[in-house]
Amino acid sequence: MAVGTLHSLLPAMAAGLRFTPGGRRRKLKIAYLMLDGAALPLAFSRLLPQLRAAGLVDFTITCGQAFGGDYEAVNLYSGLGAAKVLGADAALVTMGPGIVGTGTIWGTTAVQQGEAINAVGILGGRAVAVPRISFSDPRPRHRGLSHHTLTALGKVALRPATVALPKLDAAETAYLRSQLLQANLEAKHRFESVDAGYALPLLAELGIHLSTMGRGVETERPFFLAGAAGGAMAASLLA
Repeated sequence: MAVGTLHSLLPAMAAGLRFTPGGRRRKLKIAYLMLDGAALPLAFSRLLPQLRAAGLVDFTITCGQAFGGDYEAVNLYSGLGAAKVLGADAALVTMGPGIVGTGTIWGTTAVQQGEAINAVGILGGRAVAVPRISFSDPRPRHRGLSHHTLTALGKVALRPATVALPKLDAAETAYLRSQLLQANLEAKHRFESVDAGYALPLLAELGIHLSTMGRGVETERPFFLAGAAGGAMAASLLA
């Protein structure tokens, strides 16, 4: 299962999971589980109809207070159980469109990423955490690994996860590594470097436009590469 935070990561996560590096479609049944940390109606998502039409997501489950999925679950635990019963090979988990945040360490619904990692571990699954990465966001707390990612992985997640780091240039990679070292995250989680850049052009071919915080793939390429890397890492664990 690949666990992200922002809803805008979802297309890249789905493409990394669905497509091989050669552009072939993996024959997987993919569920999307929407958490209730942001918008609650799934109908608010402009991405899901595109992903469904392109065959990147097979069915949806809304969890907790979220609603409007193909199926609705009391919480993430029952949502994951439902995905298994419904025959999903893999699941993608993010909150809905938008995010609630106060600019503080704890005042954000992004901590749900850590809670989701715990749920997967408790149920005996394997979680792949998708880090939020940016080198274009003007806010220092989101530079490199966002403080949301550092909090979710370092303080909230009590179960280990595999964290997919995208292939970036040398300076960006060194910056991320310095953050990991400072936060001592490698003592808790397994970090893997994944080259999933092939997935982004495939989304463009499908007419799926990538955007986060009003910025496209040209300025936020590391952000979307992280999503694709997480999906590709989840696929490799299935193999």
